[in-house]
Amino acid sequence: MSWIKACRLPPATIPLDSLSLPALYEFKAPYDRPVKAITSALIAGLLTLIVGFSYLALSEREVAGFIALAIVIVIVIPTLIIAYLYSPRAFGITAKGILVKRPLKSFLIPYEDIASVKRVSWTWKGIRLFASGGLYGYFGLFQISGLGRAWMYVTNRDKMLLIETRRGIKYIISPSDPELFMEKLKSMGVEIEGL
Repeated sequence: MSWIKACRLPPATIPLDSLSLPALYEFKAPYDRPVKAITSALIAGLLTLIVGFSYLALSEREVAGFIALAIVIVIVIPTLIIAYLYSPRAFGITAKGILVKRPLKSFLIPYEDIASVKRVSWTWKGIRLFASGGLYGYFGLFQISGLGRAWMYVTNRDKMLLIETRRGIKYIISPSDPELFMEKLKSMGVEIEGL
């Protein structure tokens, strides 16, 4: 189960049950077209793979076919479920910090750790270190050209905000309305570049 540890919380965050700290303001994390296309295509392709292996296993009635089907199911189904459980569903502004809501392991970036927040543009110049590259969004640890390592929780590449902490940790999120999100953060005393 060491692969589950890789889905850990990002550094300098506070783990919490998403119900334990109510959001003063909540912003959804809607998918953009590429995320919708990648997610739909991957799910359809992986389910087609399962159907194909099922057909082969049932028509051939060989032990090897059933073993191959079992292996595919054991890999595909958990991959789809685990990726969804760690994907961003919404972003909240609470009394204590920025909440990244996920079905499993939501977390808080405390205001006292935030040095600045600003809008950023998408770039394909980077690599995934341990991350999803489009299935339910772009989330996890990335190495981005010109920015360095960043924890991304992005479902819409046109709505990205960069949060830099005093410890040098970078987060990129994509709330449904980034300008309003920044205004609400500014009212909480957070340093906002460009406002």
